[in-house]
Amino acid sequence: MHTAGFSIADTSKSGFVSRTMSKASKLRPCPALGRDITPADCGEQRQSRLACPENCPHNPFAPANYSQLLEIEDRMDRKTIEKFVALTPNNLSFEVDLARAERGSIHAVHALFAWNLFFATDASQATFAERWERIGLDGLKNDERILLRGKALMRVALLEIHRVTGSGLIEAVDLLAPDPVPFILQDRSLAQIAVRFTTLLAWIFPLPHFWRLSGTAVTVPDMAQFSAREIVHEIVRHLGGPSAEPEMRRWLAEHFVEFSTAQDAVAQLRRRRILTGMDARFGKAVYEVRALFAQCRKWLDTLPDVSRDALSEPERDEGFVEARVWFDSTVSTKHLPLPGGQMVLGRILLGQSHWRLEAIGSDRLSRLRQLFEHHLGDRVRFSSERIDDLGIQMSARSTPVDESLAPPSLLQTAEKMMLSSSRSPALPPGVSPDEAENEVMLAAERAFIEDNIPALEGRTPREAARDPALRPKLVQLMKQRLRLHDERNLQKGLTGDINWMLLELDLRELIFDPPPMRAPITPSQESDPGDQEPADDGEISIRGAMRPPPPLLPAEPFDFDEAMDRLQAGIDAFETAAEADAELYASGSTILDDAEELTLEDLTENEFCFAVPFLIQTWFALVPPGCRSPAIGLRDLEPVFVRNIEKFQSGAIAKTLKDTESFLQTGPQPAMMMALLDGLLDAARTAPKKIRPTVRAQLTTMALLASLLEILDKALRPQ
Repeated sequence: MHTAGFSIADTSKSGFVSRTMSKASKLRPCPALGRDITPADCGEQRQSRLACPENCPHNPFAPANYSQLLEIEDRMDRKTIEKFVALTPNNLSFEVDLARAERGSIHAVHALFAWNLFFATDASQATFAERWERIGLDGLKNDERILLRGKALMRVALLEIHRVTGSGLIEAVDLLAPDPVPFILQDRSLAQIAVRFTTLLAWIFPLPHFWRLSGTAVTVPDMAQFSAREIVHEIVRHLGGPSAEPEMRRWLAEHFVEFSTAQDAVAQLRRRRILTGMDARFGKAVYEVRALFAQCRKWLDTLPDVSRDALSEPERDEGFVEARVWFDSTVSTKHLPLPGGQMVLGRILLGQSHWRLEAIGSDRLSRLRQLFEHHLGDRVRFSSERIDDLGIQMSARSTPVDESLAPPSLLQTAEKMMLSSSRSPALPPGVSPDEAENEVMLAAERAFIEDNIPALEGRTPREAARDPALRPKLVQLMKQRLRLHDERNLQKGLTGDINWMLLELDLRELIFDPPPMRAPITPSQESDPGDQEPADDGEISIRGAMRPPPPLLPAEPFDFDEAMDRLQAGIDAFETAAEADAELYASGSTILDDAEELTLEDLTENEFCFAVPFLIQTWFALVPPGCRSPAIGLRDLEPVFVRNIEKFQSGAIAKTLKDTESFLQTGPQPAMMMALLDGLLDAARTAPKKIRPTVRAQLTTMALLASLLEILDKALRPQ
């Protein structure tokens, strides 16, 4: 390096660099004092005796110096634990507690240290941090003392995220506060994955220019008609905790793990009650063909509600040569996702000597049989009928869940439900699936404002916005919609926004800048050094960690027989749905929660509970019980699900047999997909109109199964 023709080394050797310049090089400007100070003075006074601004480059508590702060925090934490052990009179007792925590949930170790360091008091009503403060915080430097004093003010908060910036800053409110006001958090890991209206029960503490997260967090999403705040209050009340804010925060600090366990129990028990309350029947009726096959087929094809349908290879292997679909002209199709769609009553498989009728639900099968026998007459003769009740096979029984932890008020379950089938028209020529997907989503967003929403008592969002009694429900629904929209953007790397909907509904209190474009996050992506991942990803890695991985799939897709055997094994492995749900949880899988989160606005609780047994069946067909869950989650499922919705809508009503067969072969496991679709089309009996799911919901269920099958197949291939 040269300056004015001189080498710096040369000028130094010759004495050209003056003592004044040498002295000045050891000083740094201090904006707090308005003059230069030495680095030592800066280090010993900043943020304690000096009110350092956040734009000072030497301030480790400034947002721009966050990495430096993490290094300081790591050193301070080690020193704090060492001091705590040295000052703790009964080390053996604490070691026992620590060993128990290490065997417990992901939250247990941090909760144990947080409580003992900053909350638990001795006979003098002083915490460990206060006792250390009294003797001068020996062993800590100035920056470490500032950080410890911040952590001494730690509290449990229910965070609702409002804004996320590209620099790792997050604007949030604490929903446990009586009058929540926005504040700024700094946490790069959370900023990578947070979206608007994410809700977390977390440990937070203040620093000079922002707040920080500590340890782990518990995601507290809205649950049906309950907001996150109502869920927290109800669980705390049920567990014997106080309702007043300061006392509740301290109770949560002491019982953080118990709260997390109770929330898990609520989720599992709700799922179990939904499963036990569902009704899913699969009906088949076999008829002997007494007239000539060609005559019977010709007569059948004269009926206006009957159309040609695809026949799978497994069905050919059974001896059937053709298939027909019988549409239900008595059912309204105004809510179908695409114009021209039709509701399906059932299917007919045509063999030379026997025909088989298949329908979803015993009532629908009965109507199909009546119509079939009316039109075919003595050309056919009834041979046998079979009704498989999946609901009975998966009836509830006692599970490892501690029911005493769950508030009864949060266990309100759905009524019995059913599923029907429909066919939608193919895409117009020249329109790609991606283009159609974008158009469908845009149209759905615009139609949402004028649609009758069950969660809004059948009113439209526009009507609910003007109704003081319904407006809070609309606010909760729109928070969910914004959160799901942002999560989709995060997964796809998009930046589109739906704040225009809030403007039209006059919900200005919900309008915040959308998160910036961020790199899509995968479950395997690591967090920043020193940052703690908020809750769920870490919890997945802990649950099931000691189990063996699931076996890899063979190179070739399963044939129909193997697919059927595996799907049947997915049911036979458990006597009840509750047992299957408990096994999913123990393996580390979050597939049911992910599917519910993904379809929160598309499926009502009644409609979602029908999908659950098929999701379970698909999962265990590829992931045997006793294995740990593959590392897949919502971010893997969502983009595939969005794509597959349009595939089903366009492929389900292909105009030729060749088109339909081609569509069914597009997935990685075509035989298993065909078996699942056959099961779906046989699924539930007809329910009263007030609880009958929409056709759009039925297509959503099909897309869910195809998406799960696709991501599982990918996860179980050699990487």
